[in-house]
Amino acid sequence: MVPFRKILVSLDGSELAENALAPALRIAEAMAARAGGQPVKLILLRVVGPVALVAADPLLYDELMRMGIDEAQAYLNTVVTSLKPGQVAVEAHAAAGSAANAIVQYAETNGVDLIVMCSHGRTGSSRWVYGSVAEKVLHHASCATIIIRAHVGVPAFQNRKVLVPLDGSPLAERALEPALTIADAVESDVTLLRVTSGREPLPEGLTPSGEDAAAALDTAAGQERAEAEAYLQKLCAAHPNQRLACAVVTTSGDIADALVTYADAHGVDLIVMSSHGRSGIGRWLHGSVAEKVLRGANCATLIVRSPRG
Repeated sequence: MVPFRKILVSLDGSELAENALAPALRIAEAMAARAGGQPVKLILLRVVGPVALVAADPLLYDELMRMGIDEAQAYLNTVVTSLKPGQVAVEAHAAAGSAANAIVQYAETNGVDLIVMCSHGRTGSSRWVYGSVAEKVLHHASCATIIIRAHVGVPAFQNRKVLVPLDGSPLAERALEPALTIADAVESDVTLLRVTSGREPLPEGLTPSGEDAAAALDTAAGQERAEAEAYLQKLCAAHPNQRLACAVVTTSGDIADALVTYADAHGVDLIVMSSHGRSGIGRWLHGSVAEKVLRGANCATLIVRSPRG
């Protein structure tokens, strides 16, 4: 089964937003090649925001909005002609309204399976930031969403490495099927990663009981790592024909930071992870981890939605 047959790319006329076109088209073409004759569609959407003249002159407002829609449609048509989609059908649509709301509404109304968009992000020293429109779409869209951060300069799938962080839960494992499908389609390797918690350092001057406690903590940490490795190996064994590898990382610090650091160190092109439906990113790996990974990742990140319970 092909998980993504309707792929939406959100454009705003900027070169930055157009960075989403290449990976979206690559995924669409890969899905089409494996769709067994089923149509795969790439949809380009540009949203025209409201102008601030509605109270002063409604007729002028309507005229300006019409002109904006026409201009947006002409831009999209130009983008379509620049693409070489092969087996993929490409459509272009302009819509009016608030950007994030219009994107989410269009995706729901038209049965979109995947949204691909770039994040303008924000400058500054903080690692954990991404653009407000992308953030709103991510929190409210009912379909899977790929966010590509503004500063990412490596072309999509250049390194052919996909990372799937797992925490041992069925929820997190929902990311496996789409990750493996995309990886197989674009001929990328997949690493299943689980982060285990290291023990906090004990104070100096330990009593015998303290030494016993330290040994117990070491034993527990070793057992946790062994269980994590066995869990990942079991998943790999269940997909023997896939280009799969497993990795366990132990950290005494922030889990999200450990995931992002691993992705950076290993040249990962795409991180695939799952989340609860519209309750935000929350609860995946103790709540804030998925959102922090999204804000900190230096590569594209795909969030797979789980059904709302």
